[in-house]
Amino acid sequence: MHSPIEANDFSVAKLVDKDVARYGPVSRVATHRSVSQQRSPCRYIFLDSQRTPMYVMLMTNSRSLLPASTHAMSLTVRGLLVLLAIGAVWGTEPTKIAMTASHWKTEGNAEFIKKDGFDSLELKPGSAALKVMTGRAVLNDLTFRNGTLEYDVETTGSMGAGFAFRRRDKDTYEDFYLRPRPNCAAAPDCVQYAPETHGVLLWDLFPQYQSAAPLKESGWNHVKLVVSGRRMNVFINGAMAPTLKIGSLEGDALEGGLMFEGPGIFANLTVTPNAVEGLSPKPEKDATASDRRYVRTWQIAPFSALANDRQPTFGDLPSPAAAWHTVVAERGGLVNVSREYGLPLPRPDRAVAWLKTTITANKDQTKRVEIGWNRELWVFVNGTKVYEDKNLYQPASARKTPDGRCSLENGSFSLPLRAGKNEIVAAVANNFYGWAVIMRLDDTKGVVLASK
Repeated sequence: MHSPIEANDFSVAKLVDKDVARYGPVSRVATHRSVSQQRSPCRYIFLDSQRTPMYVMLMTNSRSLLPASTHAMSLTVRGLLVLLAIGAVWGTEPTKIAMTASHWKTEGNAEFIKKDGFDSLELKPGSAALKVMTGRAVLNDLTFRNGTLEYDVETTGSMGAGFAFRRRDKDTYEDFYLRPRPNCAAAPDCVQYAPETHGVLLWDLFPQYQSAAPLKESGWNHVKLVVSGRRMNVFINGAMAPTLKIGSLEGDALEGGLMFEGPGIFANLTVTPNAVEGLSPKPEKDATASDRRYVRTWQIAPFSALANDRQPTFGDLPSPAAAWHTVVAERGGLVNVSREYGLPLPRPDRAVAWLKTTITANKDQTKRVEIGWNRELWVFVNGTKVYEDKNLYQPASARKTPDGRCSLENGSFSLPLRAGKNEIVAAVANNFYGWAVIMRLDDTKGVVLASK
């Protein structure tokens, strides 16, 4: 019986039955353009127990299928470099990870099963009433940095079916996950990426990292992640072009373990270290890097609890003797409070963090400001409150565009400045997931923003 990979890629009906019987089902299909840079690439076909390819499919109009040894001989006759092992193509050999209990450490509602003839891992929903967490499983004894990760997944809920990589510990990893629904190919948030930092998944701070996808609600889906340094390309169900491009992975670790997260059923995990398909390890250029309108340099004080029945006033501003320290905006002007404190209090308790900066004006004037934040915000200028608002996720009617996430689309206000130095103070409160502030002036004529 062939694996789900076959159905998502191309027919291998011509495979010799005796080889399948001897070595096992198809476990991996890898595309590689020939070293002579010909237009027609080829595909290496692996059988289950083989560490080198058994067949090579020439991707011409006829799609000729040859034994790998025959293909290597033909390359030699042409005077081309012979790739004696697949490691010479990808940098190292692919490894198929067994979906058996001895290879994984599970938590919560998890079970190893046979699914369509394949060893599989079923991670089931949890139950708050029974105090059982949704299933998850951490792979034993593997450290991943760069390369290609492939697996098959059948979704069993509308949210979840996640895959974590570069997992340093339970609070630090990169996370890719699925949100299946009808017509997922038209849903802008069908697949998503977010970093987990300080134990908080920062999905609400990075609204740009999501995409529609050709995802099936039932049956197997094939996922391929190509990870290189600070970049990742995601391919769903054999897509030729990336389904989702991550121009800057935002996690705090560059290497670590692997973990599946439920609910979902997972099979056929293959890891190929260093197989990055030419993807640059450098992050894409920050489109805002040269934009001087962003307020990027702040001082931040230690967080404190904020009772649910009160709002902060300027009198609550921590004294200069408090442990203030500098925090500089990340890509996109994001002042990421989660990177400093995570979610410091258990939900639904609110925490508040104070930020302050200076803007020096050459005369009395007013500037228009765009601002993004999660979840509650109060802004003071020279001790006077000039703005307050909420960007809650629940109820849905309380969400600011886009969908309750942190963005300059969240709000705007007028910032009154007097001639000379002005103290800008922001109090931001949170009891949900990520928290942050983004502030950008419409223009910087006649003003100087604080710098590092």
